[in-house]
Amino acid sequence: MNIELSNTIIQVTEINKVGFSKAHNTRLECLEGSIWLTFDDLDGDFLLTAGEHLLITSNGLALISGLPCAKIKLTAPAIIQSLLSKLLSKINDHFLNLIVA
Repeated sequence: MNIELSNTIIQVTEINKVGFSKAHNTRLECLEGSIWLTFDDLDGDFLLTAGEHLLITSNGLALISGLPCAKIKLTAPAIIQSLLSKLLSKINDHFLNLIVA
């Protein structure tokens, strides 16, 4: 299943776990309860409680479980504007200013 990551809220429990991959730079926030989080390509596990968040640094398989239940929020990474797109935007703005003036 593909999940849209723009402010997605999911309820997880010890039985109903959530697994995903390719989530590098996604922000994971624990809204309620506590969660246990592990990745197949990172050493160690993570424990988050309500109000805590983590920026995911892995593209590997992740598994999240509620302890015993929790609500999590996944937020997609912000698109960082490249230097080229910034330059093109400034050039575009400059020409628009010339035409309007």
